[in-house]
Amino acid sequence: MPETSQEWFARVSAEIDRSGYLGSDWGRWSSWPFAGELTPKPLQAPAAEPQRGGLGGIDCFVCDKLAAGDRSYIFWQDEHAILGVPAEPRALPFAAFLMPRTHADLADLPMATAARMGELLTLIERAAIDVLDIPRIQVARWGDGGEHLHWWLFARPTGMLQLRGTFLSHWDDILPPRPLEDLRADLDLVAARLVELAGGEASQS
Repeated sequence: MPETSQEWFARVSAEIDRSGYLGSDWGRWSSWPFAGELTPKPLQAPAAEPQRGGLGGIDCFVCDKLAAGDRSYIFWQDEHAILGVPAEPRALPFAAFLMPRTHADLADLPMATAARMGELLTLIERAAIDVLDIPRIQVARWGDGGEHLHWWLFARPTGMLQLRGTFLSHWDDILPPRPLEDLRADLDLVAARLVELAGGEASQS
């Protein structure tokens, strides 16, 4: 039988008590943004899962933006998906969200939308590489606080090897940001190229 969360917590906590946390070699990675020692926080016991924001599409930030036709937030769209602009300024040359038009999380995406979003992940990278000085896009799914699925898309400047891989979003959090309007201007270039590659509609700010 699979472990329950309580069993997992008990087993892992007992091992921490015996041997401590495992050591990490992150400090030797060229992409690790920090110097000095970091201390892990105590492991907290499992708790009741909080209700995600926008449950069932009610008071959902993404759905509300779609319903309002908010072109300050959406920079590309088609019948299945939208691309959204981060609300806060970012340091990286490319940062965006890929989301379904319909209110759904990953496990309940309609299959046609899931297929289209998979195709779009490829075409968004092609479009962005064509018009920006970036080598590739990193894709992540976080967003435990919201029910509406959103893929985070990030890219580093070409040649900025220290920013490669796992810790790219950490660098984005600590590097000086550029004005949001500059990011939006670049995203509009990506959107125009994406229309050529994938169809859909660019939503100019």
